[in-house]
Amino acid sequence: MEIINKIFGLCVKALHTVADLTGTSYEFVNVMLFCILGPLVLLIFIFRVYSLKKEMNKYKGLYEKFVRDDINNRE
Repeated sequence: MEIINKIFGLCVKALHTVADLTGTSYEFVNVMLFCILGPLVLLIFIFRVYSLKKEMNKYKGLYEKFVRDDINNRE
């Protein structure tokens, strides 16, 4: 449990440091990080995974065709 408290303390210090460097408050930095940037990054990753799966499915048929043709030609 002590390690969790140390990590939490380091994170709070980092947020206070960012607040001091930007001239804002700790609360503002906390809201920007966890209420704005966190969900935004999550949505970007979800969209990227969806688009990559869509692109992968587009080429999946071609891959299976060439692999199947190659296997049939070897026999």
